[in-house]
This record gives sequence, C-alpha cells and structure tokens, in this order.
Amino acid sequence: MSQRLRFQIALSITPSFVMTTILSSMAIGMLCARSLHYQFYTYVAWASPYLLWKAGLHPILIYLVWAAQEWAWNVYPSTDISSMVVVGCLAVQVLGVWWGTRNDFADDREPFEEDSSDSHEKVT
Repeated sequence: MSQRLRFQIALSITPSFVMTTILSSMAIGMLCARSLHYQFYTYVAWASPYLLWKAGLHPILIYLVWAAQEWAWNVYPSTDISSMVVVGCLAVQVLGVWWGTRNDFADDREPFEEDSSDSHEKVT
C-alpha cells in the first residue's frame, strides 16, 4: 500500500468517526441483546444525545426521543410498554445514525488511484 493511500485513509479516521462508530456499535449491541438491564442505561444516557444529533433529527424530535427513553428506563419494574419504548428509542438511534451519516464519505472526486510506481509492489 502506498504512502499516499495510507495518508488518505488516516485522514478519514476522525474523532467524530471513531466516536460515532463506538457508540453506534454499543447501541446495535443493546438493540440485539436478549435482555436489557438497568445498568445499560449508564451507557445509553450520555450516548443518546450524540447519536440522535448525528442522525440529523430535528431538535424537537431529539428531545422527544430522549424524554421517552428517560421515562422508559426509569420505570421499575419494567413493563411491556416501557420495554417497547426502550427498544424503539434504540432503533431510532441506530437507523437514524445509519441514515444521517450515509453521505459522510461520499465524495464527488474520482476514486483514488495509486501511482504507477506502486503498482509493482510485491503482494504478500
């Protein structure tokens, strides 16, 4: 791999990309979990505002989803409705981030082409 290609890849890995990837992975894991425990809320409470913002939702929708999630996690013991609200809020976050960041790496430029001098590198 050429130095230019490595540099271009390194420029793509921004702090925002890392934060979005880690928090989205956490939300996906919670969405697919067999059961949600109250201690998971400590992860979701601070991650949700960021994920909802990255989703590009209107600020009023961000507050509504956040408030619904806050209510649902604070119901003890959990009910069918509170559990559905938690799962729904997680789904909104995951699908919203997927949709909201779909163009983050879209580029009108031509795909990067390696220098012809690099095309003869030994592949191991």
